[in-house]
Amino acid sequence: MHLSFEEIKRYADSSVIFKRGERLQQHGAYRLISESPGNDRFIFEVDGSYGVYQTEIQLNGGIDTSCTCPYPGKGCKHAIATLLELLDRQSQATKDQADSLQFTSDYLTDEEIRDIALADREKRSKHEAFTVLLGDMFKGDHLLNTAKGRQYQVTLHDPAAGIGHCSCLDFHFNQLGTCKHLLFLREFIKKKKGFTKRLARETFPYVDIFWESAAGRPRLYHELTDEQLGPELSALLAELFDDAGLFRADSIVAFAAYLQRLENHQRVRIQEPVFRKLSGAVMDDELRQAASGPPIDLSRCLKIQPYAYQQEGIRFGLYKKAVLIGDEMGLGKTLQAIALSVLKKQLFGFTKVLVVTLSSLKQQWQREIERFSDEQACIVAGPAKQRQQCYFHAPGLFKITNYEAVLRDVTIISRFKPDLIILDEAQRIKNFETKTAEAVKRLPRQHAIVLTGTPLENRLEDLYSLVQFLDPDLLTPLWRFAADHFLISRRKKGDIQGYKNLDQVRNRLRPLVIRRRKEEVLDQLPEVIVNDYFIDLAEEQAEIHAGFSRILLPLLAKKFLTQIDLRRIQVLLLKMRQVCNSTYLIDRKTNISPKLSELATILDELVVQNGRKVVIFSEWTTMNMLIGKQLSRAAIPFVELSGRVPTEKRQALIDAFNNDPSCKVFLSSDAGGTGLNLQAADCVINFELPWNPAKINQRVGRVNRIGQKSTSINVINLIAKFSIEERIMAGIKLKQDLFDGVFADGSNEVVFSREKRQELVNSLRKLMGEEPSLPVVAEPLPAEELAEDTPYFRNPEILADHLDFAAEEGEALVVGEPLEVAEPLSVAAPEASEAPIEQSAQTMEDVLNQGMGFLSGLLEMATGQKLTAAEGSPKMVHLDQKTGEVTLKFTLPGFAQKSDPRTRADKRGP
Repeated sequence: MHLSFEEIKRYADSSVIFKRGERLQQHGAYRLISESPGNDRFIFEVDGSYGVYQTEIQLNGGIDTSCTCPYPGKGCKHAIATLLELLDRQSQATKDQADSLQFTSDYLTDEEIRDIALADREKRSKHEAFTVLLGDMFKGDHLLNTAKGRQYQVTLHDPAAGIGHCSCLDFHFNQLGTCKHLLFLREFIKKKKGFTKRLARETFPYVDIFWESAAGRPRLYHELTDEQLGPELSALLAELFDDAGLFRADSIVAFAAYLQRLENHQRVRIQEPVFRKLSGAVMDDELRQAASGPPIDLSRCLKIQPYAYQQEGIRFGLYKKAVLIGDEMGLGKTLQAIALSVLKKQLFGFTKVLVVTLSSLKQQWQREIERFSDEQACIVAGPAKQRQQCYFHAPGLFKITNYEAVLRDVTIISRFKPDLIILDEAQRIKNFETKTAEAVKRLPRQHAIVLTGTPLENRLEDLYSLVQFLDPDLLTPLWRFAADHFLISRRKKGDIQGYKNLDQVRNRLRPLVIRRRKEEVLDQLPEVIVNDYFIDLAEEQAEIHAGFSRILLPLLAKKFLTQIDLRRIQVLLLKMRQVCNSTYLIDRKTNISPKLSELATILDELVVQNGRKVVIFSEWTTMNMLIGKQLSRAAIPFVELSGRVPTEKRQALIDAFNNDPSCKVFLSSDAGGTGLNLQAADCVINFELPWNPAKINQRVGRVNRIGQKSTSINVINLIAKFSIEERIMAGIKLKQDLFDGVFADGSNEVVFSREKRQELVNSLRKLMGEEPSLPVVAEPLPAEELAEDTPYFRNPEILADHLDFAAEEGEALVVGEPLEVAEPLSVAAPEASEAPIEQSAQTMEDVLNQGMGFLSGLLEMATGQKLTAAEGSPKMVHLDQKTGEVTLKFTLPGFAQKSDPRTRADKRGP
């Protein structure tokens, strides 16, 4: 039999019953337990006011129903709800019935998903450990403690059936009418001696008003007679609640007017969730009224004028308790969140804003807060006492922490009670089963802002967790969200194979989410947007970096720098930079690289989620090889260019990147920094910052040039914290001639004067963060006790012996390095004693030249090459007899033969 809407409406005992049946069907508090399509017989279980009822529908020749509920007629609301459900099922049938049957067999039905949710709670109720403190009666309130130390109040209306409510969040949101605590307590009480006889004598002791999640409104339950209630309370309850016990008004705000009258009656108990819902609804109502007022002057909160689309985002979130700003990367989500924080301080009196971000972005948040506003920000770091001091005593509106720290500081933050929580890069908690996500969601707050550049419609299971933090009611319960929008495989045990009804998701999110794509606001953006990501070194990286630094600093403290010293400095700085990228560049065995992990996240947002094209630069071809492996594992198509690619083949790579829509990444060394046109990309990622700032401009210039369709380019710099890379980032630049002499190929001949040497030392020491001053004599550093099996890259005593790795493109090659490691930890060259020996200038000059000759001989024995006086100079050392100034002029072996073919290269070995 085919049902019709009018026929079901006529079958209802009254229009009121029909409306209640409609409401029951909308909430889905029932499930089909048996069906016989051949004779049109269906049996449903329905979650009723006083228990679970069984409703039977017979459609053979007409409508015939029966229900185990107490209602005396056949056309009860349960029958109407199940008839409407059958009508919906019939309406969903398509002409292609075979496909429909196949679809049904492939994916779980709504009822099956709900059954899985119930079974999961049943299972946990049997396997988790609980302790119970029973109340005076079985009917009424009990306390249940979990193994994690949490305590919940469980109220039983019908202990035998396990019907009642629980103070846990799961019961509050799941719309199942039960939870693992209720199920556990049901079985626990049933085992008590004399349970049945005692229960028959009990009457529920008070008027219970609790929150009904399935109905989305307060519900009433009591077992008292009208005589026990009294005429005044009986009339009041009848005015507020319908026959099913549900609050009559559509908005809970109307409940506020009755609070005082209800609280005057001692027998009435209003549960805490009702107050929370009422408070939230009243606040939402006040915010909606405030939003209709005159627009806010944004100059009150920021030092700069936001772009028009940013102003729109600020106004969108200002009068909301929760907002998700989902703009693409580079569109200024941070600025919008800062403005919202300052405005909420002015409007609502907020004094505590907690920013939870990635560890690599904490410094950037602090800089942007102080750059864009007049507020102060404290970065939460250090031991527990220091972190607590920051939360409770550091000045400023903003406290900045990272996701990992929230897990350890959840108790401190709960006492801190932030007014507003900002989750930056919130995709990091999209997996709602992680401990970090659980800790973040437990944090107290009045308002919340979520920032993420990941499209919201691509992974609904991730979206669910983010929205749960902002507005737990919007998409809950999870089983209902899954039934409405997931295609869950029956054969692969819960594997999500697709999504449905995405338009419904977008409509539900519209009040909560604002998202702009880059192409929508191009006319408002600047030419280049720079984002710096500061990334913590792994412990192993930090150890290696420190080992190089311990050798470097004594060299910088020397008053007189030889060309060998300069080459050693060059190589040490080079290796310090390389270890910031990956330990593989140092030992060729391990690949410890937090930068690679960060790059994977950035590429997921830019390329995988948003489909943008990206150019990645690294100076070292080995690093590009590691990046290429990661791209391959992520199934991101790319092309790679280095100096090893012949010039005639480079254009083919460029064409593939520019013209193939599927090719998303151009991976390049600095061989691709000049002469290339890569306008198809609109983002440049510098895996490390080059020494020379001109190289950065060259890299960006490959993308930002004539023919670029995008008017705005994103530049992302990956910078290792507390490393040589931060020194470079600080902007302390060497003079160009010194830069060329030390870090570029430079001239093969370097002439040192006292002033030049001191200028070089001071510049390098500035780079390393030390004030320029004359070097002082220091006691030799004590030898460090190290195990014999300590790897060389962690052992500063022998580190210099292993700096002659095969040079890559752009790397320096150390010549004769073993000669310089006799005293690798000396702090300064020995100075003259306080009582110098009287010598003639000529004698001094001869002694110095003899010393250089001795070093040259040692070098020749070790390498087959020797130091020689510079062209036009008879000696390597010259002492001015008038001024006492010593000048060194010599040519390094290995450099002369490259630049001057007339120089003889002696190939004899030792």
